[in-house]
Amino acid sequence: MHYIIGGNEHNIHSPFVYGIYTRIIQNHGTPNYEHVNQHYFELIEDDHYIYNINPGAGTSITSNKNVPIKQLARHSIKQLPWRQLLCRLTHERDPKIIIELGTSFGITTAYLALTCPEAKIYTFEANPALIGLSQKLFSDLGIHNIEIIEGNIDETLLPFLKKTGKIDVAYIDANHRFRPSIRYAEYLMDHMHEKSLLILDDLYWSYEMTRAWEGLCKKKQVTVSIDLWQIGLMYFRKGQLKENFRLRF
Repeated sequence: MHYIIGGNEHNIHSPFVYGIYTRIIQNHGTPNYEHVNQHYFELIEDDHYIYNINPGAGTSITSNKNVPIKQLARHSIKQLPWRQLLCRLTHERDPKIIIELGTSFGITTAYLALTCPEAKIYTFEANPALIGLSQKLFSDLGIHNIEIIEGNIDETLLPFLKKTGKIDVAYIDANHRFRPSIRYAEYLMDHMHEKSLLILDDLYWSYEMTRAWEGLCKKKQVTVSIDLWQIGLMYFRKGQLKENFRLRF
């Protein structure tokens, strides 16, 4: 349905959005880190069980306490084209500080860290088992620009933000409930600037997530929003005409 109703470059009149769409969104295939991809394929074949702590909205898979790694990995890790897109969008902002809510197995985190080696990435995760697996991945890859903030994001995000400055890019892939998603985004917006980018994941994962996305797009400080189906982009450009786009990827 999204592909049918979503637009493309011919439906875009904003020079800023046209540039983002043609240079970044439609630039498929990059970056590509084979060593990270190999780890992904190992995870989706791993029969070992993991103790799963999930404070957010879960499915029949993620709500189970003991889950096969391969099942959780297949359910929670972004597919390669979307990982690549997140990296291109993030790199375009020339970030120094990146926030990721929801580390999971660290695959997307590693992609972001390798794409933006000069940036500092703070990634938030509540599950100690996932943190352990992510830390091993980062160590094996020799990645040193990632810091994991452990604990329930409801308890860790605001104290962290009180100690930090401006945020260049933030990616929300956690909890998946209406009120927490709105709350996390509002906390992050207080630390964003004119060139910042806020990304919300799983826009149509549930009715709550769709409501959260629609509500955030109406925020005064969000001047441009782009619905790409799986993810939504929010920009904060001053002097920009407020517009909402639904585009194909």
